[in-house]
Amino acid sequence: MKNKLYLAALPLALACGTLAAQDTFDLHGYMRSGVGRSSNGGEQVSFFLANTGGSPTGGPGYRLGNETDNYLELAFDVRAYDKGEESFKLHFRPAFRGYYQVRDASADAGGGADNVKTAGINQQVWVREAWGEASGIFGKSQLFKDATLWAGRRFYMRQDNHLRDQWYWNDSGDGVGIEGLNFGFAKFHYAFIQHDSGAVASDWNNGGLVNTIAPYSQWVGGGGHFVIGSHDLRLTDIKLWSGGSLTLGYQFNDAHGDYTADAAGMNNKGTQYSLIYNQSNVLGGDNRVYATYGNGNTFWNWYNPEVKTENTWWMVMDSLYFKPMKNLEVAATAIYRKQNGKNSMAANTNTWQSVGVRPMYFFTKHFSIAAELGYDKLKFDNESEDRHLFKETLALQWSPQASFWSRPSIRIFVTRGQWNQNANAWNRVGEGHFTGADGIDRRQGVTYGAQIEAWW
Repeated sequence: MKNKLYLAALPLALACGTLAAQDTFDLHGYMRSGVGRSSNGGEQVSFFLANTGGSPTGGPGYRLGNETDNYLELAFDVRAYDKGEESFKLHFRPAFRGYYQVRDASADAGGGADNVKTAGINQQVWVREAWGEASGIFGKSQLFKDATLWAGRRFYMRQDNHLRDQWYWNDSGDGVGIEGLNFGFAKFHYAFIQHDSGAVASDWNNGGLVNTIAPYSQWVGGGGHFVIGSHDLRLTDIKLWSGGSLTLGYQFNDAHGDYTADAAGMNNKGTQYSLIYNQSNVLGGDNRVYATYGNGNTFWNWYNPEVKTENTWWMVMDSLYFKPMKNLEVAATAIYRKQNGKNSMAANTNTWQSVGVRPMYFFTKHFSIAAELGYDKLKFDNESEDRHLFKETLALQWSPQASFWSRPSIRIFVTRGQWNQNANAWNRVGEGHFTGADGIDRRQGVTYGAQIEAWW
């Protein structure tokens, strides 16, 4: 099996070598990998509240010392044509994930391995991006000289809250668009992005190698999936004052299925309005405020667009990075989200509040200590008690530079989670791992381990 893999990879390696020699090829990416245990035995688990964050699962919550997967993205960029101001570029990004339960990454995922957990959803492979762009093809007018035409599958201008690994503005998918039209006071971008509500939820996006890939007939219409077409319009680079800028966005979704999937009278539409205010030079760092209002199937966005019409929601988030003193850097965030309507989670209005902070102190160029504190609270109007979770992590870190953003970073950490009983109402915190011999769910747990994280 290994020999077959090596032979299959050889043409790609040779091609990459040729492209690199011609200076037309770039490789960059992201990875994290580690090992962890829980205080009462077994693998490390994550502490988070279900249905918070930017996806239905809510994980991993505040991420430092709280991630339980080996994940790799390799991004290949090819300059297929480059002459003067005209260029055509290609982008390809495969991604691979194995959870900590999977120990032999080279095992036969067909079920022949000793560890049966190497099969199924624990091993995942995606084509995250496969798209191309052309620039310099619209002439030299002020409006079009910097414009770019693109098509394919891509991460479309997505925005991330680093502390939570939460892509809070993420209209990614398969599409076509034009970006970079210069209006003078701002740049305009338009994209049409298509989602498949079924495929995103449980088919291609899960990417499991065994027993998770849907039948071909389901992909071509047999499964009755809704196809969601998203029109995404944005104005970026709106200058306000020194260091201040604004981004405005409007998204309109329209979902359609085949005759077996469409329900009579369903509108299946959704809209979302978004705003980002960036301010640089704040205590040696920067601050970002994000505000959004949406309804219908824009909720959960790329991860699992909901085909709903009576669901309205809004969210405000602040992300701050600053340097209060020499050798000390801090990142912090605060989030407030409210969802209304009978189609919302648990069919009732709910409010999610979250606050987190990660200070990092550098003792040398390479060695630092990081602490992360995170608190989440989810309250439903029809429940007398909220669901809350407090997570704290202490980590020793080694990185190339004395910087919060320096990677690779090797960490040794210990994490503690505390939660109330109601937090287990949907998915048990820590995957139910902290349960006593009497079957009673515990309300706290400790994990520890090591991790390397890198981007390049």
